[in-house]
Amino acid sequence: MNQSLSPIAGQLSLSELAYQQIRNAIVQGRLESGRRLVYRTLAEELGISPTPVRDAIQRLVSDGALQLDDRGVAIVPVITADTYIEIINLRLNLESVAAQAVALMPEGRDDVADQLEAIHRGVADSQRQGRVNDALHGNEQFHFHYLHAAHMPVLEELVRSLWLRCGPSLRLAYSNGFQPLPVHPHLRLIQAIRRADPIEARLAVEEDLKYAGKHILSQLDADAVHRVDWD
Repeated sequence: MNQSLSPIAGQLSLSELAYQQIRNAIVQGRLESGRRLVYRTLAEELGISPTPVRDAIQRLVSDGALQLDDRGVAIVPVITADTYIEIINLRLNLESVAAQAVALMPEGRDDVADQLEAIHRGVADSQRQGRVNDALHGNEQFHFHYLHAAHMPVLEELVRSLWLRCGPSLRLAYSNGFQPLPVHPHLRLIQAIRRADPIEARLAVEEDLKYAGKHILSQLDADAVHRVDWD
């Protein structure tokens, strides 16, 4: 069986490293919806004792990324269409505010745009080469780079929580014949930041989240697509 995680090494605490590994595996869809996470099994994959794994799991339960069943075993939740719609609608509001704030920055916009451009190139390369995990990681980096640049730490933390709650559904963006737009919304956002255009920045973020969101939602519940105004 293919391992979802890899052995840990580094300077951070084992609990923190385990948290990061498991979190990334959830967001990238390597731990699929409905999977039961047994401490000992995860500890063997990570090459550490069960105690830091238990700490990491408890933290992820607190974050809303995992749930506990009746026996207290952690499971990767199965996201419903209604939950996904709520998450995307919240992200639309929050990320649009951050993008507009970055576009209105009196200085430093070009530096942010340059960094976003470099990240997006990596995402595009990963997509072309079929490296889904790298594309998912790069896409997350892109969003949180402009969120961080907005200097709104509470907003950033809220979006981070929402992103984590999306869990494995994010991987659906790269399945079932997803057709990218002629001009990627990331590129629209980058140009909006360079031009100090907050309205275009907001529209670019909305297009990004709505277009990918409809594709993901159609796989969670095809009928639910007709209940949202994401055009």
